[in-house]
Amino acid sequence: MTAERKTLWYFIGALVVGGAERTLIDLANEVNGEEYDVTIWTIFSTNPLETELSPEVTVRSLTDAGRVANGAIEGVESPLVYLFAPLKFCLAARREQPDLIQSFLFYDNVIARLAGVFCSASIITGIREVPNEEPFVRSVIDRMTISLSDVIVSNSTAGRDYAVERGAEEENVAVVYNGRNIEQYRTTDSAELRSELDIPMGATVVGTVGRLVERKGHFDLLDAWPSIVSEIPDAHLVFVGDGRDRERMAERVDSLGCADSVHFLGTRQDVPALLGAMDVFAFPSHYEGLPGAVIEAMAAELPIVATPVDGTSDLLENYRTGLFVDVQAPDEIAWATIRLHQHQPLAETLGTAAGQRAASEFTIESMVDGFERLYQEIETEPEETPYVQPLTG
Repeated sequence: MTAERKTLWYFIGALVVGGAERTLIDLANEVNGEEYDVTIWTIFSTNPLETELSPEVTVRSLTDAGRVANGAIEGVESPLVYLFAPLKFCLAARREQPDLIQSFLFYDNVIARLAGVFCSASIITGIREVPNEEPFVRSVIDRMTISLSDVIVSNSTAGRDYAVERGAEEENVAVVYNGRNIEQYRTTDSAELRSELDIPMGATVVGTVGRLVERKGHFDLLDAWPSIVSEIPDAHLVFVGDGRDRERMAERVDSLGCADSVHFLGTRQDVPALLGAMDVFAFPSHYEGLPGAVIEAMAAELPIVATPVDGTSDLLENYRTGLFVDVQAPDEIAWATIRLHQHQPLAETLGTAAGQRAASEFTIESMVDGFERLYQEIETEPEETPYVQPLTG
């Protein structure tokens, strides 16, 4: 049986805490082990999420370099790492000839495409977000190499359109939505966590989960916070996650004079329980792919205030499964949050509908099924015929 399995290589910078990394962990654990021999290649050997992988999944790192700060790789001892690591991966692909190579993020996509020149593997690259602005050099490199991908998979419809605009053939672009273990987020026992955070049981908790970077809209949420507290005096704001802007955010909190009601929890492994302690979930991001944090909040049946950016608009519908506010609009964030607090029937209706949609469309099972169908279609296509059937999750 082992000899007949397809060799499936996933390639990513490091298994740190992030949306793409979370998706990869779930995919690698759940993909059919009787069909695929799974290996995850990482550039760096600092891989905190590796402990969550099934024993059947092999992890191979290309270098011992890489310093972790604020939950992410932030620098290497020598920039030569970025030359030698791709070369080592390309040589390994030439030597071992895997059947499939799949990547998710820009730098990893470029390396995977180059590796495809050295082997006969089908190359599957990903689009996880559609940025509002992009460095010129990155754009040029992406356009120059995109044709080396056999298939491009986006987690949103906006990402699919973005790939076509970049020069990919439309029939070679698929959409597979992210998924989560929905039942894991159906928890309501919040007493212990509220006690840990020194938040009274009757207080209103507004929370968000994600990297502490400006594009997530965290500063907009902070600027909205004084208006929210003026209407909801017992409100508390909880940030779950870490990132390079944490210190700047703490400075903003001090300048706003609301340090007593704002909590920075850092990276946590108990996100389902933390969501269970929240009353409103806020996600005012400036741009996205398909945010797993929103899927998790939907699964937890929370009322959600979010911006209708690419990806998030695939998940939520205004006044049906959430409330939309404009990008970089603190006044609107405050208005929507206060409204949900003051109109509990609306909040409950939105949360219930969001939970139902998550359970029907954004499960791990549906995500894995989408990727496996894609793998099978690639494997059965004649060599002279391109991949022709787009997939949707």
